[in-house]
Amino acid sequence: MKKRNTYEIVVIVDASLTDEESQAVLGKHKEIISNVGGDIKFEGSWGRRKLGYEINKMKHGIFYLLWAEGDGDTIEEMERQFGYDDKVIKFFVIIVADLKKAHDDFEILKAEPQKSANLVSEKLGA
Repeated sequence: MKKRNTYEIVVIVDASLTDEESQAVLGKHKEIISNVGGDIKFEGSWGRRKLGYEINKMKHGIFYLLWAEGDGDTIEEMERQFGYDDKVIKFFVIIVADLKKAHDDFEILKAEPQKSANLVSEKLGA
C-alpha cells in the first residue's frame, strides 16, 4: 500500500463563472479525487479575489481550498485533470503535517484578514 499524505490544495477558477458554475467545477474535481482513492477532509471558499498577477489575461479568480488525504497517484491524477479544465486557471498542492492546524489557521485568517497582513509584515520586517 502506498503512503498517504495530507494535502492542502488551492484551486483558482475563472471569475467570470457564476457561483453555481464554479461550485460545479469544484464538485467535479472533488469527485475525481474521491474516484482515484482520495478523501476530502475539509473544504473552504475564499471567494472572488484579485490575482497577484494576470493569468491568461485574467485579473480575478474564485479561490477554493481543499484539504485531502491521498497517495501520489491520487495527486498525479488530480493535477492532470486540473490541467485539462479550462475553467481552472491555477492550482497549488502542498503537503501539510497537521491537517487540523492547517484548517484552523485558515478559518482564523479568513475571519480576520488584517491578521494575515500583519503576519506577513512581521515576517518581512516591514
